[in-house]
Amino acid sequence: YYGLQFHPEVTHTKQGAHILDRFVSGICKCEKNWTTDNIINDLINNLKNQIGDSNVLLGLSGGVDSSVVAVLLHQAIGDQLTCVFVDNGLLRLNEGDEVMQTFADNM
Repeated sequence: YYGLQFHPEVTHTKQGAHILDRFVSGICKCEKNWTTDNIINDLINNLKNQIGDSNVLLGLSGGVDSSVVAVLLHQAIGDQLTCVFVDNGLLRLNEGDEVMQTFADNM
């Protein structure tokens, strides 16, 4: 068995990337055959299967998390998605309008 008690994934760990690569490829024998496109396609297919013919209501703040979810859901289910913009009161001047316009133009 192998174990680690430090954080090899952080940039300030010397040789951290090498340690992880050796563990994943050398010890676990995992193949490096994934791509971000494969991950995105798998997520979209899983969403389609889970949601089926249902509709989804998503609170959209314009932050990274809700924006990524909105885009993935839109790619998966299209018009079954309804986004509701949530202004949390902490946005910069005109940012709420920009968020709504961006998503209106692109989805």
